[in-house]
Parts: sequence; C-alpha cells; structure tokens
Amino acid sequence: MKKGFKIELINEISNFIYSFKNKIIEAPQIAANYDEQISSFANELRKLGLDKEFEENFLVILGYSYRLEDISQRLFFTFSEAVYAIDLDKLMRNEDSLKLNSIVYILVLETIIKEYKTKEINVEQKQKALEVYKKIEEKKAAENKKYHMYQY
Repeated sequence: MKKGFKIELINEISNFIYSFKNKIIEAPQIAANYDEQISSFANELRKLGLDKEFEENFLVILGYSYRLEDISQRLFFTFSEAVYAIDLDKLMRNEDSLKLNSIVYILVLETIIKEYKTKEINVEQKQKALEVYKKIEEKKAAENKKYHMYQY
C-alpha cells in the first residue's frame, strides 16, 4: 500500500471520530449507525498491517475499557474517550498521537461493537488485554511510589 493512502486513511478516521465533538451518542446509536463505517476502517487498517504494528497500544486501551463491566457503558465511554483524544491531538497539533489514537480507537471500537451486538467476548483477547493493561498500571504505580519517596 502507498504511504499516501495510509495518511489519507488516518485523516479520514480522525475526521470521522472528530465529527462527534460536542455530541453525545449513546451505545445503541453507535452500534446501529456507525458499526459499518468503523468496521470498514478497521478492515483497511488490518490490510495495511497497522493492527499488528499497534497491537500493544490496542491491548492497553481494550484492557482499560474492561474496567467497566456493562458493555453499553464500555462502548459509550470508549467512544467518548476516542473523540476526546482526537480533539486533544488536533488542538495540540500532535500528528504522531493523532495517528496512534485514530488507529487504536477504531480497532478497539470495532471490537467493543462486536461484543455489544453478539454478546460474545473473545476471552483470549480479553485476558491478553487485561494482562497488558495490568502491567502498565503496575509500572505507573512503581513510578508514583518512587516519586512519593522523594517528597519526604
């Protein structure tokens, strides 16, 4: 695939997500009205191998989403977080973060929408995501502990 196509796809994804700024879209609306578009973007990203390239980031966000048991809440809040992240990236003109968030959030949203619609969870993927997320949280906790030691 051409590099120009990849940039164009990332821009298309970020603009799609950004279009929901200042809007509240509930989980049933997301799943019913935007699942095809999100799935289409995710398939294009997989064709480019970007799902593999950003797998760890995907697992972190997916693992983070599992903190909410209710699938409707997971879809609603993850969608809202995606909009917020893209908005912030655009405001800060952070192209690397914009690319990362566009890719990762579309892949995570596709996964959550599938779970929402089918009521089936890929248990292996969930376990992997929770493990990756837990490692990140443990690393953060260790850093915070170090920081607090310096305060005394």
